[in-house]
Parts: sequence; C-alpha cells; structure tokens
Amino acid sequence: MDLTNIPIMAALKQRLAWLNNNQAVITENISHADTPGYRAKQLEKQQFSGLVDELSGGASGSVQMKANSGRHMDISGGAADTSRIREMKGREESPNGNSVVLEEEMMTLADNQMKYGMVVNLYKKNLGLLKKAIGKDGGR
Repeated sequence: MDLTNIPIMAALKQRLAWLNNNQAVITENISHADTPGYRAKQLEKQQFSGLVDELSGGASGSVQMKANSGRHMDISGGAADTSRIREMKGREESPNGNSVVLEEEMMTLADNQMKYGMVVNLYKKNLGLLKKAIGKDGGR
C-alpha cells in the first residue's frame, strides 16, 4: 500500500519536503553571512491548510497531473513542490552589501526545526492510527 494515496499522508510528506528545502535555504543564508554583496533569500510560504484538499482533488475527488516547471510533469498525480526561492526585501544591509542578519536566520532555523519535528510527530501518529485500524497494533 502506498501511503501517499492517503491525502493527509501525502500532505504531511509534501510539508516535510518543503521544510527540508526551507532549511537548505536558511543554511545557505547562514553560510553566506560574511559574503560581500550576498542577498538573503527565503522560500515562498507553503499553505499547508489547503494541501489535503488539493491532494484529494477538492470537491471533484479526481487527482490531476501538475507541472512543477515548464518542462517537467509530476506523473505521480500528486502536487509537486512549486515553492520558489526569492530574495528577502526590506532587510538592512551591512556596509559590504550583505543583507543576512545572523540572529534572525538562527531564529528562523530554530522555528523550522520545531515545525519539522511537529510534522514528523503527526506522521507517526497517523501511521499509528492506520496500524490500529488494520489490527497490527499488537494489542496496545
């Protein structure tokens, strides 16, 4: 059984992928904190609340193919991660033109890690519920 056929599990998996990509962007910002002229970047926000409806096909119940690029198609029928990396606007710049504020990036990284842990726990809880439903819980 493929767990990604269950909309909530597919949504959680997609959220984990987004959080993983977000961590990569944040750590890139941190690693370039002293690079002259580097502009801080961020991943576009993901609307998690609409993921389950989107993955279940909304009211129609049919799953459609979605493009994640002009040249790519996601043949699994699931929503591809279409988040885009963009430059952060309105940030202070250091004298060398760098817009990374290390303290803000570290707080964003900690927040991202907490959200990742929460989604992992949700995934585990849903797996536990599925095991109970099929009787593989071992009597617990």
